[in-house]
Amino acid sequence: RLKAHAPNALMMAAVIIAAAVFLGVLNESGMLESVALSLLAVIPDAVGQYLHLIVGALGVPLDILTSTDAYYFSVLPLVEATAGQFGVDTASTAYALVIGNIIGTFVSPFAPAMWLALGLAEANIGQHIKYSFLIMWGFSIVLLLAAVLMGIVAI
Repeated sequence: RLKAHAPNALMMAAVIIAAAVFLGVLNESGMLESVALSLLAVIPDAVGQYLHLIVGALGVPLDILTSTDAYYFSVLPLVEATAGQFGVDTASTAYALVIGNIIGTFVSPFAPAMWLALGLAEANIGQHIKYSFLIMWGFSIVLLLAAVLMGIVAI
């Protein structure tokens, strides 16, 4: 039984190690800071303090364009570094991006569980996204607003 599950477990371990190496290279080489500083030159000061909320609100569409791994391993650190320059707390940025994106998994073409559910429901991805996208995105924004109102995500 171990032999049947080993490839999946090893693949997950490889993804986590590769992501850690990727983030380590970005961070230690100064590339992450350089990209964040480049973004600072483009982002107006009035918008910068709300960057975590803006990207959090766009979490579901971003999950359709990128995989969940790409969102958390590349978008999140970049937004955290950039928003941090505007005085936004790291935890608040992480909460905003996680809350804004967590629902996106259910409409992302990169999520294997969604493909399994579509197969069991005998539906296709086009029908699912057409029907579910706006509902999921709206619910994601409601969750983000609730987190702001409860003080979990700072404004």
